[in-house]
Amino acid sequence: MSPATPIITLGEPLIELSSIDSTNIYAISQIQQQMAVSGSCYRTDFQTHGKGQLGRVWDSEKGKNLLCSYVLSLADVQKPNENVKLWTPGHQMGLSFAVSLAVSDFYQTLAGEETSIKWPNDLYWRDRKAGGILIENTVRGNAWTWSIIGIGININQTEFSTEVARPVSLRQITGKEWDIPLLVSTLSKALTLRVNEWIYKGAEALLDEYNQRLFKKGAVVQFNINGISFAGKVMGVNEKGQLIVDHGTIETYNFGDLQWEI
Repeated sequence: MSPATPIITLGEPLIELSSIDSTNIYAISQIQQQMAVSGSCYRTDFQTHGKGQLGRVWDSEKGKNLLCSYVLSLADVQKPNENVKLWTPGHQMGLSFAVSLAVSDFYQTLAGEETSIKWPNDLYWRDRKAGGILIENTVRGNAWTWSIIGIGININQTEFSTEVARPVSLRQITGKEWDIPLLVSTLSKALTLRVNEWIYKGAEALLDEYNQRLFKKGAVVQFNINGISFAGKVMGVNEKGQLIVDHGTIETYNFGDLQWEI
């Protein structure tokens, strides 16, 4: 894990919002208006237009789940042992690994060892979706300037829309009602540890552990590309964040290239 002295702290200040269109949308607007403080966490009880990957909608019952976005100014983060301060889009995958591991760390302590990361960064328990991550970045020229880390985790909700594929909540797993503000504090600490680990050590130091927690690693599953279904063995994820699949030949896929049929 990261050294004792963190370069950055995530979760401070914490801004509570009773209802918002989307915490990511709100966070982006704060950055655009130059009102965002790096490290801030924007948490809400309800999103009217929650954002998921590939334009999907994140559906959540009011007050039942953990919904928040963190903002990080890369311009304020000096890379250790490097003379060049500039962060580029090429560094973004390392942050994705760090955030996925942090959310997995957080959830594993509550729900147990059957927690995994479904590529690229969905949170799974057994074969059911417990949460998701949406990281959006701002780039100016060749400089990666801000990252917006949106996280949604099912906590106390027990009934879900039929449009959601196999969801599960922490309450369903544990039988307990959870204090969401307290969980946000715990999540912020996990994120701070992992993001600092990435800053100090780089993406390569996180990739092995990410692959150890990868959903269905080593298993043969059904995928779909443009309506054509095929079976492939999940081999892992490479340093570029591509999924490696063996289906007679070994190929790599970017996010959005294929869909899981599970």
